[in-house]
Amino acid sequence: MSVVMRGLIMSVVLLCTACAHPIVVTPALGDLKLESANPIDKNVGYYISKENRDKKVITSGGGGDKVAYYPYKELEPALQKVLSNVFRRVYPLQSEGDTQAIEAHGIAYVFTPTISTNSSSDSLVTWPPTKFTVVVACKAVSAEGKPIWEKQFTGDGVAEFSEFKSDFSLAAKRASQSAFGQFQRALVQDQEFRQ
Repeated sequence: MSVVMRGLIMSVVLLCTACAHPIVVTPALGDLKLESANPIDKNVGYYISKENRDKKVITSGGGGDKVAYYPYKELEPALQKVLSNVFRRVYPLQSEGDTQAIEAHGIAYVFTPTISTNSSSDSLVTWPPTKFTVVVACKAVSAEGKPIWEKQFTGDGVAEFSEFKSDFSLAAKRASQSAFGQFQRALVQDQEFRQ
């Protein structure tokens, strides 16, 4: 085999192993229900920077491959769903201190999430991750900018080949579901927002 041919084959192999497979980490929003508590009669806002919304993250998959996703953009619907389950109305803000929108919508609290993720796989032959972790750290400030609440929620998701062969994102979705389910329970149970 010629040196050129070997070089081409090696380049193709390296290119394939360097690829990151796209997945989506958005959980099933219909499963983020709130059946027992009455919504808090207050409007809230949330802020995600453009930089975070556009942030692409690459973490480990199986077989030496990697997976790629946009955690803030893909988890924003879950954040909206949880906040709208618990509060009267929810508004995205252009900045954390968007006073014009805060006043116009009568916003009582502004939530700012920080999201981190990790993944891995026990598989040597399939690329989807079998283990996924989503950490949602969220702080809330009053309309005047006074810190009133800060919590962190860790969701772990696991999926085996027989489960994820029809949904390569399954472990990630389970982790997201767990983290936002915990977030919702904390909002309902904590009394800070009901004062």
